[in-house]
Amino acid sequence: MRLNIPQIPARWQDAHAHHRDRLERQFAILAAWAMLATLLAYQFSHALRGVPVADASGLDLLLRAPAYAAALVTLAGHYTGRPRWSAKAFLRLMSLSLMFTVLSLFLLYYQQAQAGLQQISKGLMVAFFGVTLMTTRGLRDWLLQFLLPLLLFVAAAGVLAIPLTELGPYLFGPGVVLVVGLLVSEALRGLSVQQFLSEQALKEMATTDQLTGLLNRHAFLPLIRQEIHQAERNGQHRFSVILGDLDHFKRVNDRFGHETGDRVLQETATRIRACLRRGDALCRWGGEELLILLPGTGVRGAREVGRKILAALADQPMPMKDTRQQQTISLGIAGYRGDTSPEALIGRADRALYRAKSQGRNQLAVALAAPAGGDAG
Repeated sequence: MRLNIPQIPARWQDAHAHHRDRLERQFAILAAWAMLATLLAYQFSHALRGVPVADASGLDLLLRAPAYAAALVTLAGHYTGRPRWSAKAFLRLMSLSLMFTVLSLFLLYYQQAQAGLQQISKGLMVAFFGVTLMTTRGLRDWLLQFLLPLLLFVAAAGVLAIPLTELGPYLFGPGVVLVVGLLVSEALRGLSVQQFLSEQALKEMATTDQLTGLLNRHAFLPLIRQEIHQAERNGQHRFSVILGDLDHFKRVNDRFGHETGDRVLQETATRIRACLRRGDALCRWGGEELLILLPGTGVRGAREVGRKILAALADQPMPMKDTRQQQTISLGIAGYRGDTSPEALIGRADRALYRAKSQGRNQLAVALAAPAGGDAG
């Protein structure tokens, strides 16, 4: 069942998976505590609710044991880290165990304490509503957490020779709650997805260059700081940056107009992306300048990436109005050599870029100076 839940764009799929897992972890803990409190309340309130104890031999408590165990295992997983299951697994364990418990107790009370069946029916309503809220992933979860236990319940009723027509009046209310709870669960899931999309859109606007879709300075600098911190902790860690500047880009704007210049920037971003790995980062540093972060890559590897970028631009002309013109780029490469700030590292790449331009453009140059000596890669 889907209530017009928005689709997640492909570029946000990974972020949404993390968002959903975080919410499920939080909800699993709340659900575990709520299950324990509700089970204990029902366990010790028979007299208050006017429900006779169905079985003095301890079968009543035995049937509640799976739900108690599931809640305790979930809390143990959260507070001790063992077992190291996903939040989805904990939620499914709790929902299935709770369904087993309430349906088994219903059959037990039906056989041995029919005077309290109306109260047991109310307990089913509470349990069904709780389980619907734990169906966090839509119809597939619902089928797993309700259909399988209900099929087993019907089979058990047949084995015990209990006509389903006799159970109908007691199950009608819980059935209505089941449907209402499912609708509420789907509505909450839809709101969660909409909230995620809104947050991602705002985050993207704050961290992304609107013309090229690349990261902006605000989003890019923390990535370099993170690499510097990692390199300071681990002396073997390497990374490099490449600063690129489109050659004679002002002529493109002057001759063909800014609209054509924008398309050239977009095409440049597309071609450079194709030269990078998934873990690399690309930023529009400003104007026609682009900055690339290559984690785990020394200067030698950065040279190879730079050569690919030069070829990707120079080997295939770009459409400019009614013609196709070659657009080249100059690149400055700097490998991390103990730089204490992103600005220091980028400054070395900028000086290398200046040399590449002064030597004729459409080429790369490697930073020569470094805080702790040479910049050999």
